Amino acid sequence: MTAVLILGLLLNAIALPIAARRVLFLYRLITSGQPAPDRIAGVTGRLGAALKRQVVEVFGQRKLLKWSVPGAAHFFVFWAFLILGTVYLEAYVILLTRDPEWHWFAFGSWSVLGFVQDFIAVMALAGIAVFWAIRLRNQPKQLGRRSRFFGSHLGPAYFTLFMIFNVVWTLFLFRGAVEARDAGTGHGYGRAAFVSYLLGKVLPDSTALIGIGLLLHIGVMLAFLVFVLNSKHLHIFVAPLNVLFGRRPVALGAVKPLVTAGKAVTLADIEELDESARLGVGAISDFTWKGLLDFATCTECGRCQSQCPAWNTEKPLSPKLLIMNLRDHAMAAAPALLAGDSGGAPESAVKELERPLVGPEIMDGSAYGVIDPDVLWSCTSCGACVNQCPVDIEHVDHIVDMRRYQVLVENNFPSELNQLFRGLESKGNPWSMSAQARMDWAKGLDFDVPVVGEDLESLESVDWLFWIGCAGAYEDRAKKTVRAVAELLHLADVSFGVLGNGETCTGDPARRAGNEFVYQGLAAQNVETFQEYRVKQVVTTCPHCLNTLKNEYRDLGIELDVVHHTQLLNRLVREGRLTPVQDGAGAAKRSITYHDPCYLGRHNQVYAPPRELLQVLPGASYVEMERSAERSFCCGAGGARMWMEETIGERINVNRTREAVATGADQIAVGCPFCRVMLSDGLTSEQTDGHAREDVEVLDVAQMLLASVRGESATRTPAAPSAPAARSVETRAEPEPDDVTETADTVTATEDVGPAAAASSGAPSGAPSGASLFDLAEPATGAEPEERASEPGAAASESLFDLGETASAADVPSASEGRADDGQVSDGGSLFDVAGTSPASEASTTAPEATPQVEASTPVTRGSLFDLPASQTETRPEANPAPRSAESAEPTAGAEPAAQIPEGSLFDLPESRTDPAPPAPVRRSEEPAAPEQPPEEVQGAPRPGQATRLPDHVSLFDVGDASSSDAGAPTTPSAAEPPETEEPKPAPSRTVDLDESTSLFDL
Repeated sequence: MTAVLILGLLLNAIALPIAARRVLFLYRLITSGQPAPDRIAGVTGRLGAALKRQVVEVFGQRKLLKWSVPGAAHFFVFWAFLILGTVYLEAYVILLTRDPEWHWFAFGSWSVLGFVQDFIAVMALAGIAVFWAIRLRNQPKQLGRRSRFFGSHLGPAYFTLFMIFNVVWTLFLFRGAVEARDAGTGHGYGRAAFVSYLLGKVLPDSTALIGIGLLLHIGVMLAFLVFVLNSKHLHIFVAPLNVLFGRRPVALGAVKPLVTAGKAVTLADIEELDESARLGVGAISDFTWKGLLDFATCTECGRCQSQCPAWNTEKPLSPKLLIMNLRDHAMAAAPALLAGDSGGAPESAVKELERPLVGPEIMDGSAYGVIDPDVLWSCTSCGACVNQCPVDIEHVDHIVDMRRYQVLVENNFPSELNQLFRGLESKGNPWSMSAQARMDWAKGLDFDVPVVGEDLESLESVDWLFWIGCAGAYEDRAKKTVRAVAELLHLADVSFGVLGNGETCTGDPARRAGNEFVYQGLAAQNVETFQEYRVKQVVTTCPHCLNTLKNEYRDLGIELDVVHHTQLLNRLVREGRLTPVQDGAGAAKRSITYHDPCYLGRHNQVYAPPRELLQVLPGASYVEMERSAERSFCCGAGGARMWMEETIGERINVNRTREAVATGADQIAVGCPFCRVMLSDGLTSEQTDGHAREDVEVLDVAQMLLASVRGESATRTPAAPSAPAARSVETRAEPEPDDVTETADTVTATEDVGPAAAASSGAPSGAPSGASLFDLAEPATGAEPEERASEPGAAASESLFDLGETASAADVPSASEGRADDGQVSDGGSLFDVAGTSPASEASTTAPEATPQVEASTPVTRGSLFDLPASQTETRPEANPAPRSAESAEPTAGAEPAAQIPEGSLFDLPESRTDPAPPAPVRRSEEPAAPEQPPEEVQGAPRPGQATRLPDHVSLFDVGDASSSDAGAPTTPSAAEPPETEEPKPAPSRTVDLDESTSLFDL
């Protein structure tokens, strides 16, 4: 045994210094990161919670067990590392004492310990067999991107499994040889160590064999140790630390505050910031030590990648590859990073450190970015990666920090975000709409909605503040949801108030897009309002607003009790204050599936209330999608993606809609205004392609509940009522044009027009799934006119800039309701409808003799900010996809080129040129009002729901002369001025006569 001792010590003398040197390097590298005092305080200040998390997540393997088979395999392998450590303790004592019969306390004699050691070793063998099979079934060579191991280091992974196998079989060789020596002596673990006992029966009684087994067992462990410290399996040691210092309770919900040098940065600190202060993360040295610890902890398991909506729709973002690239960059640049200004680092490390963190893959042939911009801006901040990561890596925090640097320092971000930032800064909402229009959603309700500051002095006199949100105030489908919630609260006798014009955006989209200071400005304004009116309890229909108000405003000094509307409504139903009618049209048989909003589910763990509400609806059968609850698939609108083009790969919303349609459900229930827009667009695409039934629809849970409480139909397909109907025509929850049953009691009182801000791509208009913001919507093939008017294809799922029908003449409010001067949009129109496309104006187009003349001051409240003036020869041009923006419009023959747009928003227009001006545009207030009774439809006239089409040479933003009309197109004389027939018209102008400071949003 003396020779064994010498060889054993020699092995340790070689391996342990190598391992120690690597540990020191890793320690220096990780601690070189920026300070993160909040992480230390999170442990020392809540030691009990930190220890509990270690027990649950590390020792209990909670996150890993979410995936049952691989989770169970990892559970046994993990515990094998811990328990078999006692075998190594025995081995080292035997090595040093040279006594194979050594035993002490429970070691070497307690049968329970012997059984546990052999059992866990056998289970570890079974675990690595499972891992091997999983990798063989998910080989990237066969599955490509669909494999969660795509991009992972496969060779080291297989080598790790081989080394674990070596640890186990050398263990049994050593233990079996010891059992062969102890057989019949009463020493050792005996029969309890069942594998060692059986091997002892077949192995010879040999001291030399014990020595060989001992050296092999220790040698394999030392080699494995050196390998682990230099591979991705470093997580064996650092994962518990990463979990210990993780955000509490999880790195979801609130975004990590903007921090520089360990201190949070606010608007008040900007002027006092040092010139060297870094806003966000622009280099590997800007990450905190917790960020560097994240990179070192990555196991390359690919769970985050398998759940990422961007990766699953052929986009370049993989959360796993993002972390791997940052880790590899940190390791390569470490010598230069640790050397600092003293120099002496290898030239390769210096060049690596100088690489831009975010930049194109190839810049000048020698320098290239670590992270491609498309990777950075593809994130929807859905949190699926963070939720699935078994070692608590905070992917979203790192992405937001890198976005902050690109926006605040580099001023380098997608051009579409210009409009978002301008609108939030100037108008307090993403669409630059007037604050005076924030209460339009309440028009037509049969009860008054109390407004704080007008009807209420403070919110102490009511139960709830009903936070409407920007989408609820301006987007027509979201208006239906907030109306439904308000009516349900009124029916349940729940007192509530709203802020009305005093409400402004929570700042969520700005913060997720990286514009931290715009967020802070909006948040400070809201916090001041809340404190002034003593707000305590808030209910909202928008999960993004809920998340920001509940989780992020506490950093600004205010704690709010914020609930989602489905939570409050579910409570009211359980208390008996809202009771669905068990028979009649409201109990029609239908199947419903539910889409979990990311910011309601994963970010705030609200899963049960919406499902419980749907399951109590009479006549409704509930069906779950395959990807649901915490594994739900994103709609694609989060992370400010709602306002960005989706030009790479498949559209996320189409992918999700396809899954919902595959359930066979008649209705797709949602609990988020953004999800409704995205899924409605996706449904339109599927219906257009013939992959979805025309009667499938997307509705909010609140609308379904209101229809059920009223006993009205909540489905598009007429169902035979169980009781005699009061009317000859069924009342529908989604009224169609000329629906005779549409009354003040109808579930929704506004037309289902285009989305407020669908994140669309640059595909042609013929494919709604990939339509650009400026594409013109086309009705789905085969849809009936009456049906399409209320379906997404006609209005509900159009893009912000789609041209199409808005409202029937019978729906036009009185002229006294119009507010043309402040940019207000009525309930029935889309944010971006174009004038002359409503049924009323179409009727006047086809039958000019029926058009009444009105005074110029009479406004038509069905208009939009982007209504074009009625020309003397209004036409229906042929469809042609409009350009992505005004900058991309190409001049056409016979027309003057469009004015160049200067830096700024997409919608800033330059001063008009000195060319002959087009006829003076007629303001919305000067357009003729719709007749009370629309004239009889003329053959060949456009039908309701038919999208407006533009010819190749006409832009959506052309204002003025429309002389390029189609031959034979019906015309309408202007109501404000008689037709001019004496002088020829000038050539069409592509400019708008607005002064340089005026935006199309400032109407």
